[in-house]
Formats: sequence, structure tokens, C-alpha cells
Amino acid sequence: MITLINPYISSMERYGKNIGDIGGHQMPLGIFYLASYLRKDGISSMVIDAEARNLVHEEVIEELISNKSEIVGITSTTVAFKNARSLAKTIRAELPDVKIIVGGPHMSAMPEATMKTGDFDYGIIKEGEIPFSLLCKFLLSDEGSLDDIPNLYYFKDNELVKSAKTVVIEDMDSIPFPARDLCPDYNVYTPPVGAYKQRPVMNIITSRGCPYQCIFCDNNTFGRKTRFFSAEYVFNEIKEVITKYHAREIAFLDDTFVIDKERLYRIFELLNNEGIHFSWTCMTRVNNITFDLLKFMKDNGCWQIRFGIESGSQEVLDFIKKGITLEQVRKATQWCKELNIMTTGFLMFGHHIDTEKTLEETVAFALSLPLTDVVATINTPIPGTESYRLARQYGTYDEKDWCSLNYWTPVFVPKNLTREKLIQKQAELYKKFYMRPRVILNQLKKIRSMSAVRMLIKNAILGLKFTLNRKNA
Repeated sequence: MITLINPYISSMERYGKNIGDIGGHQMPLGIFYLASYLRKDGISSMVIDAEARNLVHEEVIEELISNKSEIVGITSTTVAFKNARSLAKTIRAELPDVKIIVGGPHMSAMPEATMKTGDFDYGIIKEGEIPFSLLCKFLLSDEGSLDDIPNLYYFKDNELVKSAKTVVIEDMDSIPFPARDLCPDYNVYTPPVGAYKQRPVMNIITSRGCPYQCIFCDNNTFGRKTRFFSAEYVFNEIKEVITKYHAREIAFLDDTFVIDKERLYRIFELLNNEGIHFSWTCMTRVNNITFDLLKFMKDNGCWQIRFGIESGSQEVLDFIKKGITLEQVRKATQWCKELNIMTTGFLMFGHHIDTEKTLEETVAFALSLPLTDVVATINTPIPGTESYRLARQYGTYDEKDWCSLNYWTPVFVPKNLTREKLIQKQAELYKKFYMRPRVILNQLKKIRSMSAVRMLIKNAILGLKFTLNRKNA
């Protein structure tokens, strides 16, 4: 049996503070795509989402033994890599004959450093479906050659070898839908509080790659060329999650869901022809929308959009190569307000050229917008990004522990700022934003059941504690 694992990481580790269920849990579609691709090639597998199920290493080992796992694939982000390593060590100690393969964003960003930890037998970078399936076939049958497997890192005679071949899937429709049937309990997945109307919510990704040049974004896995699943493919996947898995709402997780407008129109033409209607949310950029497009989205079920705003300083936006203007942000959020689409703005404190003045501008700008919610993080240069390469040129960067790269702990401090100032401004924005009557009213509009009331109260208390802790940190 082949087992794919998303390792456990606590909210304390992910966010730097214990914030309970505020962040939610979403299905890690990457390993479910791997499972479906293995199935396509005639290979059985199972999935263990240790994070969503709160499984400690010993519980994961029990499942591996029960299912007689021969090969284990572990996916990992940078912040979760410490746990991925400790899980691999535990598997090695308890099940020495099991082959351990690592993939995911951290491996793609830092392949040599990841493999030289010595905790993994093989590593796969970038898009994993084809190389992972080929590697599993090789390990199960001992036929073929490792040299023929693309995107692969492995050891030969104690030397690290990198495959000379790379592969990118151009025909996106050749990838089967994620093997959601391998999930034992869909109730473990809930989007962040306030990010959904009704459950169950299914997340869908309809494209891979992002063409924009933001210096803080890690594009090592899917690259800067956008590849799309066809409108027909997306329509059929939506139909499946609604009819087979009884989804009542869909969260589209593409970096730029509306970039191909003709495809968007076609998707909903197909859905409307079948009489399929549902509420949905998405992420997009302010320079990718028009009022008419937003109205179309609203008319077809979109009730919330998440925008990457990042800063209230145009100089900072230009430096980080965001490719948007403050005026575009104003227009987009105002259009959403007119159409009664709730909006979340993502902002960052601590960009390379940030100063006290630009931080003030970011706070003031966020408060001037008709946003429903804000998510304010600390700029964290992630390995493999341009932001990472520039970090020490523009400030101090402390990466002594990869698990601290969680976007909430200041590991990078620009020259003109202090760690304390970054935390102070983050807490100030949250306090000033959410303590306004208009915003409080918008939060109350999200309440549709007693369970929602309990969740709102619980997370309001946790959020207040988080803000106070940030202020006093």
C-alpha cells in the first residue's frame, strides 16, 4: 500500500499563537490529486491528513502498520517541515523497510537542503503526479531506471543525484479529479471562520500557476505560466462535488480564478443549463475585474472575494512587483460594496522598504476601504522567492528555525523598523478595523445558526486574545 500524508501542525506552530479554529482546515488537494493519478495508473493508495485529524506520529504509525504501507509520501510546506522531518524519523525507526518520499512547496523551494537532512529516501520537486507515479511503479516492481523519472532527487553511492529531466502537465484535463472518496470524514474540513455561508464546503482548484511577478510569492511548484482545466472539466468536477459529496458551497482556491473570463462565463453557462446553483467564494486580483464581471459573479452565486492588497503605499506595491494600484483597490472594493459582495483584504507589514510612514499608510488605507474583513500578516521571505534573495540586503533575517516562517512571527525586519513596531501595527490594524460598528454589523450578518453564534463568540474571544498578545509581545 502507498500512503500519502499531510503531517500534523498545530495552530500554535502555524500562526505563532493558539488561535483555535479561526484558521480552519481545508482539504490538501495536492495529495488527493496524487492519489487519483496513482489510481489512474492502476495503483492503490490511501491518504492520512494528520493535520485535520489531529493525529500524532504514533497514531500515523498505527495506520501505516494496519494498512501494510510499503511507500510513504509526505507533503510539506516550509512552516510544517520540522514536523515532516520528525514524522519521517519516526517512520524510519518504527518501519525501517518503508520508503519515504518528500514533496510539496518546501522540497520544491529547497531541494538540496531538504534531501541533505538525510530523513528522506527520495524527493520530488514541482508538479508531482507523473514523477510520483513513475517512482512508485519503480519501487514496487524494480523495473526501469531512476534516471528516467523526472523532477526527482535521490541518493546514489551516498551522493545526491538530481534528475536531468523535468515534466509539466500541459493537458490539465488528463489529471483525474482529486480522490475525495479517500477522505474518511469531510467534517474535519471547514474554511476559516467567516469564509463560508453553509456547510459542507468543498474547495476546488481550476488552474495551476500564476503569471504575476510578486516577489513574496513562491512559484516553485507550478511556475509563472497559468495552465487551466477546461470549462467542461471544471463543470463536471463541480457537478460531482455537489451530487456525490453533497457540497452546498464551493471555495475556488486558484490564485487568480477570474483571469480567463471567457472560461468563467462558459463554466456558469454549463452549470445554468443543468440547473446547478450554489454559493461560492474565490480569490482574485483587483486588476482582473470589472463592475460587469463582478455583477455576473454575484448573479451566479459569488458572495465573498479575497483580494491581495498587501500595502497602502504605492511605492511599496511597485517594489514588491504587485502590479496593481491603490486606485484599482479602491474601485474593486467599492464595486463589491455596491453589489453586496463581502470582501477580505490581505495585507502585510514589513516589506523590504517599509518605514513607519508606510505602515501608517497601510493602516489608514485599509480603514478607508469598504472591506468586510482583513487578514494582516508579517512579511516572511520564504526560501525560493525573490523576497528571500533580497532579505539580507534590506534588513535582518533570522531563519534559524524554518517552522518560524509562519507569516505571523517577524523573522525579517526591514532596516528602518523594529520587530516590536511590526507587531504593534499589526495589532493596531486588527483593533481599529474590527471595533467599528459597520464591521461588527457585517460580522453579525454572517450568523445563520446557533452553531455559527457559538463559533463567532469562540473565535471573537480567541481573536481578542491574539490581538492582545501581539500588542504585548
